Amino acid sequence: MKSLIYGYGVTGKSIEQYLIRKSIDYKIFDDNKDLYSSEHFTNKLEDDWEIIYCSPGIDQTTFKKLKNLAKKDVLTDIDIFFKEDNSIKIGITGTNKKSTTCFHLYQILSKENSVNLVGNIGNPVLNSINNGAEYSVIELSSQQLDKIQEMALDFGVLLNLAPDHLDYHGSFEAYKEAKEKVLQSNKTSIENDPFDLYKWITGKDIDRFELKDLPFRLQFISDSIINDSKSTNMHSLKHAIDKTNTFFKDSEYSLIMCGDPKKESFTHFKPIGPSKVFIFGAHRIEIDECIDHPNISIHDDMRSALEEISKNNQSKNILFSPGYPSGDDFKNFEERGECFNNLISEMNL
Repeated sequence: MKSLIYGYGVTGKSIEQYLIRKSIDYKIFDDNKDLYSSEHFTNKLEDDWEIIYCSPGIDQTTFKKLKNLAKKDVLTDIDIFFKEDNSIKIGITGTNKKSTTCFHLYQILSKENSVNLVGNIGNPVLNSINNGAEYSVIELSSQQLDKIQEMALDFGVLLNLAPDHLDYHGSFEAYKEAKEKVLQSNKTSIENDPFDLYKWITGKDIDRFELKDLPFRLQFISDSIINDSKSTNMHSLKHAIDKTNTFFKDSEYSLIMCGDPKKESFTHFKPIGPSKVFIFGAHRIEIDECIDHPNISIHDDMRSALEEISKNNQSKNILFSPGYPSGDDFKNFEERGECFNNLISEMNL
């Protein structure tokens, strides 16, 4: 069988290990030409591949192109996992809080069971396929759901919906349609509380206990500074502002934003609560055009924004909630979250 792995990122590498375990011959295509020295790499996209394996994150145009090149099928790692893994599969999606809900449910299930925490949360599903775990908690993105061939979840959870990833899906209706695929699971829920989800899945009660949180989700790094770098859309930004208005009560605070607004088609937003909005980065002009606030300060980079807050003796209450994906400023929300923490420590804010 002539198989092709399209893309050699984290997911592509996990697919490669799966094919090696299955003794399936393969070639790899990747835009990084430096990889072509390996015997497995090819720079030719021929039209006689039996199966093409690809990352769910590739755009729709490329995905359709691959379908025309594959004689038999185009599969993602999620498709393989759904067909072959023996664990009880719990898929969780939503515009916001899906990573946190997955992480919390994983902690609760792990009290008495062996559990995989996989998918969009960062660990490719094929790294854990048929490893003996009783449950697999799978974070599913809209791109993953969009490309899934057949829904094979035992339990599917849809947490919430708001406009997001419009640059990929083209419209909110298409995004919504992809997300709602999770409701084709064997059993479905819109429950947001992880302890209630545990009871729904297992049929058992469990005493509530304190759950650990993931970093960069409304994370207090001091009494007056919140790092919400995971905020990548207006829905999550509004939630962060609502929470911060309660945290700081009547005290003033500054909101710091950055990222690329095109994912939500340059939606306009009026933040109610922050006394001043600081906007920085490669997309600062586009963000400025989207944000309606009487007191906006524009900066080239994060350091410059923090320096103004420090030097002008403004309120040291700070909410870093970018509201947009990283764009040209950072590789991902983790990198920008670490950058923010490092600068806060370095500047003694």
